[in-house]
Amino acid sequence: MKQSSKKHELGTAALYCRLSRDDNMDSESNSIQNQRKILQKAAKDKGYTDTIFFVDDGITGTTMKRPGFQKMLTAIEAGYISAVFVKDLSRLGRNYIEVGKLTEEFFPLHDIRLVAVSDGVDSDDGEDDFTPFKNIMNVLFCFSTVFANGIKAHSIAKAPVTVSLRERRLQVLFLFRCCL
Repeated sequence: MKQSSKKHELGTAALYCRLSRDDNMDSESNSIQNQRKILQKAAKDKGYTDTIFFVDDGITGTTMKRPGFQKMLTAIEAGYISAVFVKDLSRLGRNYIEVGKLTEEFFPLHDIRLVAVSDGVDSDDGEDDFTPFKNIMNVLFCFSTVFANGIKAHSIAKAPVTVSLRERRLQVLFLFRCCL
């Protein structure tokens, strides 16, 4: 992840929350309310007092066409946002290429500080060679969910998954090896 070209003046911080059904909506650790608390505290600890929430509840991270996310990007392009806070990188999305474009191109181009609280990522701290690997793991989560639950993987493959649990696990392991 690229560091911004200049030190950030503390402006408005976007606090982005996302939760999909695949992320276990009943889990307190990932709930929107819990994400709000975590992000508000993290922003305050970093000195941000002017914050705005952008929320996508019940929308998968495999698509970047999420209403709250798109509103946040529009606010960034308009120059209203100086930092983006997320609970972890998977909240930005589960599309390795698109999240990579955000962290490596879009955010630095707009001089946006990125803080992923649970992942220990803060773009003001400089390069983090482990961040792209975390994004790959977020993509693998999608594959494992699809194969473990036997869900028809419309966005991943055209045919429904019709294999045994053992075969699904082997497919996930194969995908993991391909991504390394």
